[in-house]
Amino acid sequence: MIRGIVALLVLFAVSSVWAQAPTPNPGATDDFRWDPAEARQERRERIREAREERRERIREARERRLEERRERWERFRADGIHLRIFRSYQLAEGETASEPVVVIGGSARVDGRVENDVLVVGGGLTLGPKAVIAGNAVSVLGKVTLEPGASVQGSIDEALLPWPGFSIDPDWGDAWWRGVAFWGSVLRLSLTMAIAMVLTLMAPGWIGTISGRSAGASILTGLAVEVMFVPALIILVVALTVSIIGIPFLAAIPFLLAAFGVLWIAGFTGVAVRIGRALRGRSAGLDASVGDFLIGFAIIIAITVLGQLLAVGLGWLSPVTWPMRSAGLLVEYVAWTIGLGAAVTSLFTTPRIVPPPVPV
Repeated sequence: MIRGIVALLVLFAVSSVWAQAPTPNPGATDDFRWDPAEARQERRERIREAREERRERIREARERRLEERRERWERFRADGIHLRIFRSYQLAEGETASEPVVVIGGSARVDGRVENDVLVVGGGLTLGPKAVIAGNAVSVLGKVTLEPGASVQGSIDEALLPWPGFSIDPDWGDAWWRGVAFWGSVLRLSLTMAIAMVLTLMAPGWIGTISGRSAGASILTGLAVEVMFVPALIILVVALTVSIIGIPFLAAIPFLLAAFGVLWIAGFTGVAVRIGRALRGRSAGLDASVGDFLIGFAIIIAITVLGQLLAVGLGWLSPVTWPMRSAGLLVEYVAWTIGLGAAVTSLFTTPRIVPPPVPV
């Protein structure tokens, strides 16, 4: 009897142990039960982190670009550009110029070190035996002479234009008018080239942005600006004159016209850079180069210069001269119009910043 009771108690104890539920596996049961929701949440988190990372890369790229622009501006602003107009420039041995050197209407001799570009318009550039130019050496209507030992880390560009001689007829006849027209065109093109070269050196990023604009949209914008500029200027002058408080602002009109002229030349420079890049087989970049501008500028003005040369020898009304001159003016007008539209649109659009690739 006692044995039966003990056996029964042992059987109850063992059965209670067997009846206990097995311990669930949280790694398997929970994952199986909550996997869809957790997967969606994790996917949202990954998308959010990727967006934040992309924003951070764009912000860092923008900050680097702004810092580069700030450094470039500080480099120009340190002592300004070494500018000489109708004067010669000389940098002695052992001296260093951190800013660009621009000489218009004179010659330049460098025996020291220039940390930037050297541009000479209307004269020659001579580099001494110990001269070092970290940028580009450019001479317009002159030659670049390198003595043994001179070093140019950038490019060497020379732009020469024909200067044929002719005599002015004292009776103020057709020969005199042809001479005045020829040298007037030479002066106009030379000044345009000089200002465009300075803009290319001072703001290569802006000129590069202009050169990348669409030609179709730019020519429509340029035509609209050309049609509306003069009426808008007249309305502005009248409004300032009528209002009492606006009269002092009339003094700013010449500066407005000068800014418009610089903007127009910048657009023309961008068109020339784009043509030069296409002919040299170079892809569009952020910064413009002097070599691309010179090639494009020569292409744009080639027909005009040829027409002027023919006019000097054959006369203005020659069957060969006037179609050539008309075609040259048409090509220039199209380039100026496209450039004006591209320059205007570049002022109201933010350049696209491509974030750096994600390191693998």
